[in-house]
Amino acid sequence: MKRAAILLCLLLALGASLAGSASAAPASTERLRTLDQQILAALNKTRATHGLRTLAISRDLEQAAVAHSQDMLEEGFFAHDSANGTSFATRVRGFYRPTGYDNWSAGENLLYNTEEMSAEIAVATWLASPSHRKNMLAPEWREVGIASLHASTAGGIYEGAQTWVITMDFGTRSDNLARKTSAAKPKAKARPRVAGKARKVRSEEPGRMQGLETKKINRFLPTAAHGSIAETEGPTAIGTAPPTGAQQ
Repeated sequence: MKRAAILLCLLLALGASLAGSASAAPASTERLRTLDQQILAALNKTRATHGLRTLAISRDLEQAAVAHSQDMLEEGFFAHDSANGTSFATRVRGFYRPTGYDNWSAGENLLYNTEEMSAEIAVATWLASPSHRKNMLAPEWREVGIASLHASTAGGIYEGAQTWVITMDFGTRSDNLARKTSAAKPKAKARPRVAGKARKVRSEEPGRMQGLETKKINRFLPTAAHGSIAETEGPTAIGTAPPTGAQQ
């Protein structure tokens, strides 16, 4: 009888261990490329109505967005910073590198829901939030990366429910226009000497364009609030992320 009780305890312990392992298993994620394309179209339509340039897809920003959406679903968290504590700026720089550019900026919008959502609902939700709206309608952006992922079950804060997560990363990278203009400008040619006269050849002033150059700046906009659609009847943004300052 005693041995049977011990065996029963071992079986219960084993069952609990297996259940714990199952709940801790990473979520199996599915990339929703069609939804990504629809969100891009809705985003660019919104920007166009406000007189802003449309954004092109950046493969670097797309890879950054995919990695973050997948990480959030697999690790069961929802934040701009990574699960390992890596900041938003550092994470995006790992994909969307500032090397070779004088100006670099990035911003991010996040969204998750436990019900399937359309591009219209996602964009409307972000537009209803001032910080999200500011990111979406920032005139300086040139590129964007979008990653919509779905998991049939997700742990952590998602509590085992099926979950949709969207990461939208904005960015711009550019060279210093003043320096490029200076480098491209041909040097003044020396005028030929005229017999009997000594003419001074006026050369281009050294460093003439330096006053127009800007300092090398690596900065990012305040990361937006992240949101969840509470009800499918209307978009609702929930939660905020603290703003981050300029980075030199």
